[in-house]
Amino acid sequence: MSAGTDDEVASEVYSVGIAAARLLRSAATGDRAAFALLFDRFGALFSASVAAVHSDAATRDRLCTEAFAEVWRRCPEGARSETPVLWLLEVLCETLGTSRALARRPMGTGLLALPCPDRELLLLAVAGRYTQPEIAALTGVGEPALRRILRDALTSLRGGAGDGRLTA
Repeated sequence: MSAGTDDEVASEVYSVGIAAARLLRSAATGDRAAFALLFDRFGALFSASVAAVHSDAATRDRLCTEAFAEVWRRCPEGARSETPVLWLLEVLCETLGTSRALARRPMGTGLLALPCPDRELLLLAVAGRYTQPEIAALTGVGEPALRRILRDALTSLRGGAGDGRLTA
């Protein structure tokens, strides 16, 4: 994400989670400006995450819109979440899982079949391009547990890939 000391990176990433919590609480009261800021802050992560599952650009745009509409509808639930970034990605994954899009990437189905929070943590690493220390700071999941979760998720995906290669 950014260059700097581990403390600076952790502080920056931690502030993303704090901002998500604050924006979700405000959006839960109907604050459209807060929701717009939430969209601005997480739109790129949602788009990259959808791109990991779907290859068609029009489908990606539609699914991002559907996911944010669901976030808006469920903001009160998100405002109570102890892990707001994981909650946002969970809503996205639920939207992707219920979509009937035909342009799903080969690994998309396997990714969506992973349990929560495994798929969300993997999306932060792959689509969000966060490092393991950044994901740990963002989610509160300890690095040893995070490494195990990511390893197990990748092993599970590899098992469903046929030839052992992961492709998006």
